[in-house]
Amino acid sequence: MDKLVKRVTVVQSSGDDRAAKVVYTSDDDDSDDGSGQPNFKNLERGVRHMLKAQMIAAQEAYQRHLDSAAKKEKNAWLYDAPGNFMKARRKAMKEMRKAAPFRKQKVDDEEED
Repeated sequence: MDKLVKRVTVVQSSGDDRAAKVVYTSDDDDSDDGSGQPNFKNLERGVRHMLKAQMIAAQEAYQRHLDSAAKKEKNAWLYDAPGNFMKARRKAMKEMRKAAPFRKQKVDDEEED
């Protein structure tokens, strides 16, 4: 049988005598540990990496804001804010890519002949 098939049940419905009979049950049930609970291990790891990336983005944006506010110009932080947010987001996305199950390899701009 295919790996997707876990159980085959034949239901006979003839009048008052209705019966359900299991004719096939899969032996290799590796996803079920007997507790009846689904396995969320990979989902939890992904959420943890996402939260870590958000924390990195917030810390980076805050540090960049402090650096911009410390400049001699009075409103430098206001002019630097969009760039600071974009750079902080870029750094966070780099962290998120580390958590991806399939990593896309970077392609060089120059092709070898």
